[in-house]
Amino acid sequence: MNKKVSERLVCSGRVFASAAALCCLCSTGIAGTVPPVIGISSAVQSATPTSGILTRAELKRIHPNEIGDVLILEYHNILPHPHDPYTSSPDQFRKVMQLLYSLHYRPISMSAYLNNRIDLPAGDSPVIYTFDDADESQYRILPDGQVDPNCAVGLMQAFNKLHPSWRLRGTFFVLPRDAFGQHALRAQKLRNLIHMGYEIGNHTVTHPQLSRLSNTQVQWQIAECDHLIDQLVPGTRVSTMALPYGISPRDRILALHGKYQALRYENRAVLLAGADPAPAVISKKFDALRVPRVQPVKGICGLYFWLKFLKHHSYEQYISDGVASQTTIPRRFAHLVNKARLDGSKLVIY
Repeated sequence: MNKKVSERLVCSGRVFASAAALCCLCSTGIAGTVPPVIGISSAVQSATPTSGILTRAELKRIHPNEIGDVLILEYHNILPHPHDPYTSSPDQFRKVMQLLYSLHYRPISMSAYLNNRIDLPAGDSPVIYTFDDADESQYRILPDGQVDPNCAVGLMQAFNKLHPSWRLRGTFFVLPRDAFGQHALRAQKLRNLIHMGYEIGNHTVTHPQLSRLSNTQVQWQIAECDHLIDQLVPGTRVSTMALPYGISPRDRILALHGKYQALRYENRAVLLAGADPAPAVISKKFDALRVPRVQPVKGICGLYFWLKFLKHHSYEQYISDGVASQTTIPRRFAHLVNKARLDGSKLVIY
């Protein structure tokens, strides 16, 4: 690598120095490659689960940081032969789970993230799985009624059986008219996902570029999506949406709340399409209108890029203190806390 390795890199407005630690990652990635070896940070290696409040010695050893960044992964299709950067093969999907598991990441729900109630053992870090478009490759039911072991749901179920701490959590942002391909099974699949522990999110009705629509059309797309989901599974709670193509409507606030005729909607968070880890919800950097995600693709700002970055900058990573009702952060980040978002959690600064 030449002298340019020391140049500053930019991902979606985030600027880094010390690029040398990251450059070995830029030529590798998930599409058609073997994951690089990424060592576990010293904080995670020495961490042990605890059921109570951390002692001073444990704080020093584990370095919990519950205002650190959270990985939100953005998946689309799971196919045997990936044909574009947004498609993963079943083998690649498995390898990512194994890599994240070895690095002490554990899946959580979007609700746990937004509620500031991340329930993980001390030293572990959260990862949020999200799936856009409700493609059949994400959840396929075979003729015998079994889940296809090579769809995303089947792959996660198999990994959960091997590693029970890898919980079935995540959000499926659906296009409700043809959710998961098997039209007659739409309602059954949505019910099954909710029963497993997954959440359902809004991805509009027809996947338009919202910036090209009128305010009325935008509100119809979002309100009608919620309505169609509720028709399939009455009472389904939908409180997040993923922007088609990652593009906001011209009036950005309409992605959060609005109405079309008698149909009202209220979202707690609006997710983008890439390319950074997301700020903790208690951070002043958190913007409900612009929650970033990381795509499992190769190169700058892909998943392996960020895993490498967080390994070398562990102070920016969310690390659990092991107590869901408590929020523990290093003193250096006290000025970043939005206390209104603690939501009753006890703030511990060390």
